[in-house]
Amino acid sequence: MKLRVTVLLVLLLSLTGTGMLFAADETMNNGQVIVQVDGREIVFPDAKPYSVSASVYVPVRIAAENMGIPVFWDAKTTSVRIGEGAAAVTFIPEKSANGNKPFLREGRVFVDLAFIQDKLGATAVWNKEKKSVTLTTKSNVLKGVQLFKQSMVKLTGEQVIYVDPYKVDGEPMDGDIIFITHTHGDHFSLSEIRKVAKADATIVFPAKELDKVSDAGFGDVVGAVPNEEGTVKNISYKAVPAYNTEKSNHPKDREWVGYIIKVNGASYYMAGDTDLIPEMEQIDADVAFLPMGGTFTMAYEEAAKAANLIRPRIVIPYHYADVVGTRDDALKFIDLIEPGITSILMKE
Repeated sequence: MKLRVTVLLVLLLSLTGTGMLFAADETMNNGQVIVQVDGREIVFPDAKPYSVSASVYVPVRIAAENMGIPVFWDAKTTSVRIGEGAAAVTFIPEKSANGNKPFLREGRVFVDLAFIQDKLGATAVWNKEKKSVTLTTKSNVLKGVQLFKQSMVKLTGEQVIYVDPYKVDGEPMDGDIIFITHTHGDHFSLSEIRKVAKADATIVFPAKELDKVSDAGFGDVVGAVPNEEGTVKNISYKAVPAYNTEKSNHPKDREWVGYIIKVNGASYYMAGDTDLIPEMEQIDADVAFLPMGGTFTMAYEEAAKAANLIRPRIVIPYHYADVVGTRDDALKFIDLIEPGITSILMKE
């Protein structure tokens, strides 16, 4: 079981340069603070960013993991390690606040924002008016990755990619490629696709049911078959099986799919609606999105087993808290992920 020890970051407002303290406005006592990493607002599963007196506090374990950097706690030596290999930073926190040194408080470890800049290589900007901290990394597999309602994911890079658009806010119409895993209403809707697709967008769709989109007026439609690879608009992908093993909601013979999509130099597994299936042993991806709502897909226990089998760098639960499943299920899922796999929430 993955040990959940939250590392907290002390942010002091007024960013003046590397190694300097970041002081917070005294009028912001107990105010809510927003933290973004690479333009994406971070979801904090437990400890929340807040301001008190002249300081702002942010759970840096969550921030670091959203930067794609794993955080480890060694209970025997009471040390923290952030990162791996030659770039890893290891330290033993002070038992109480001591200047700008990392310190323990109520079982958590705090560091100041200068530590993030100096040791982890991210830049940081404090916006006093918006009460927000922006962290920008040089390289991060989660850069340009957004999770919305249900199983809707957006990947922004060489192309703008949407997977299973659902209850889209507004009409961005910026999507170059739209991947659809299957034809249930919370994953496929022509009206939802039209909200996100450019006029010349390519739609990748389960091949057995192409008739549902072939005459819908989209510029290009490509059929996806389990275990087959393809390339659209210079983006390579592989369609992989997705089905229920005992339930009848997603039968194997419908040949519905998940996708492994390669973009920005990383690979992203969008599992679609599925149970833990034998084919997952062959999945190789940097980031895995796994359903864990139960009822129609894996519940959180089975989803955790799938994550531990696949062993991606980062695993993100989805398909919960919108139709079925709860946020508590997602937290329980994270608790079951084995060491060496970073698990984060991307939505409440």
